[in-house]
Amino acid sequence: MPSYSRTVQIPGKSSQELYDKISTEIERFMEKASIGKFEIERDAGRKQVQVKASMLSATLICNEGSLQFDAKLSLLATPFKSKIDEGITKWLSKTFNISA
Repeated sequence: MPSYSRTVQIPGKSSQELYDKISTEIERFMEKASIGKFEIERDAGRKQVQVKASMLSATLICNEGSLQFDAKLSLLATPFKSKIDEGITKWLSKTFNISA
């Protein structure tokens, strides 16, 4: 499976603040992404959120002042990599009021 990785700086936000926001907003983002049925696993101790769907498997890692996205894309999702990236950028901009 092709991979997708991205780290976005979010200055002034602790890993806990990022995790709290991501863990509550991720379902709405995934529903808007229209990728079908998905499963979300939250790990408060590691400050990670995992998303599993037929088109992708992703981990969002909340660090001090940054978010790290690591994903594996299905072959069907690979052509939409730029759309995925664009969607994440819009979501981060709206959610954290930043220009990612």
